Amino acid sequence: MPDIDDSKAHRTRIMSIISIGLFIEFMAILSLIPMLPAVSADLNVAKPMMGIIMGSFMVFMAIPQIPIGVLSDKYGRRPFIFTGILTFSIGLLIFGLARSAEQLLIARSLSGLGVAMFLPSAYAIVGDIYSIRERGKGMGFISMAIGLGTVGGYILGGVVGGSFGWRTVFLSMFCASLLVAIGSLWVNETRPKSQDLDFGILKIAKSTLLMFRDRTLVLTCLVSMLCSLAVIGASFTLPFFVSGTVSPVLMGFIFIPYAITSSLGASVTGSISDSVGRKTPLIVMIVLGGAALMLLTYDTMSPLIISINFGFVGLCLGPVVTLSTAILSDKVVKKDPRILGTSIGALNMVRWLGGASGPVVAGTIMEFADARTSFMILGILVLFATFIAFFLRETLE
Repeated sequence: MPDIDDSKAHRTRIMSIISIGLFIEFMAILSLIPMLPAVSADLNVAKPMMGIIMGSFMVFMAIPQIPIGVLSDKYGRRPFIFTGILTFSIGLLIFGLARSAEQLLIARSLSGLGVAMFLPSAYAIVGDIYSIRERGKGMGFISMAIGLGTVGGYILGGVVGGSFGWRTVFLSMFCASLLVAIGSLWVNETRPKSQDLDFGILKIAKSTLLMFRDRTLVLTCLVSMLCSLAVIGASFTLPFFVSGTVSPVLMGFIFIPYAITSSLGASVTGSISDSVGRKTPLIVMIVLGGAALMLLTYDTMSPLIISINFGFVGLCLGPVVTLSTAILSDKVVKKDPRILGTSIGALNMVRWLGGASGPVVAGTIMEFADARTSFMILGILVLFATFIAFFLRETLE
């Protein structure tokens, strides 16, 4: 069994490594958004198929979450940090060399599988090394890294992709991701391999399913799923919405306010929730983000104003991910911390299956209607999530 170092220096080191990993992963993931029209035109891929390619990433990111969480609870977090970022890197390489929609689909799916290994392990590590009164801050810190990666991804996709082509972006991100994989070998284990002979994989899975009989956890999953579906679907819609008036280079800058509010909102609300509770900040963020999304239905303003307005939509993503994960961690750690990784994996599976539906739903709507109709339907889903959130119970005591 590896030695588990609980020192402050150890916590700083491991948080730095996983934050850099998440930053690089989400930079690579989101760099595709501004380049969607270019990739679609270059390889002659229809919008619904591009939606499926986008969705495939989240399907492969979502479905393995529970088994990976189970295995990380049994055997530790470290193996999935390294394997996840390496698998993600290979997917980037294939995408950068792809010549058909099928190859794009395979590459995006493989990268999704890599994130499925890395992401729940990273969040579980935060649950391992932070106490309940600091956990919101820890969740907010890595959510901020995700948000900053998102900002960088949009700029990278818009500026570099618009100037040098989308293949350059993915091949350069492959190199950066591979370096992170090497650096992840220095991540220390935070969850020792279980020596409890009575706590096997089947028991972990069963215990997790029993946990989700709790009303608060079920409602948290639904809220997170609906918000992910709506926001990611809206992110897919926006490039097509403004493509006639915004150049490929400027496309990435349209998303910068969204990425900033998502990342900073995650950090700020995570810290605030350690003092005032999780429920109230969660509802406020959903209401603000949903209202901004509905405004796009009527928006006839300039690209700059659209960009600022869309920035508030980001409050439905970063803060909701942070607060919903904190709610789940609060519940699970109190009852049985041995299933924390599995439980986070279950939440992520539900959340990202919703996210995977977003581009497919939005692409299908735009095929038969238009971008404004897509924004309207997605906004209605956020309003429904707001209604559900009022029935949550506070978990911070």
